[in-house]
Amino acid sequence: MPEPVSISLFRQKTGPYFTDAVHRHVPLAIQRGSGDLGLLLGRDEAWALLADVSFSPQVMRGDGSVSIWLPEFAIYGQGVNYAEAKTDLLEEVRVYIEEYLAGAEEYRRAPNRAGHLPHVIKAYLADLSGELERLIFAGPPEAATGAGPPDSTTGIAEGTGIGR
Repeated sequence: MPEPVSISLFRQKTGPYFTDAVHRHVPLAIQRGSGDLGLLLGRDEAWALLADVSFSPQVMRGDGSVSIWLPEFAIYGQGVNYAEAKTDLLEEVRVYIEEYLAGAEEYRRAPNRAGHLPHVIKAYLADLSGELERLIFAGPPEAATGAGPPDSTTGIAEGTGIGR
């Protein structure tokens, strides 16, 4: 098994190590002192580790508004139609990712947020690649229970695979 490289050696050879991890798909363990251990992975390897992580947005229609609930982060987006709610939700996801990563130590200790890490990392990688919308809305959105059938005034059914 490959031994971890020291943080000092990693600093000296960052370029070659990065190439190995990203282009040659060789993960690299990096150690500082006797206890701190990190792992440098390429995007493809991180994506493979997160293959089973998915999102399930739920669409709800109200009087003159549409909400999309994202249970994986316990957040929602709102708008007067589906397109606006979707745009709002994607912005809320970006804000949540930023907040989670900025306060990762605290979020990972919070019982209601600790399990979000795999979803945060996958959404972060997707956003960096310009694929956040495709990740979050991978399939037809699900109408939430009790939301009623979509109609032409909400903008939900058109092009979303919901209803009709």
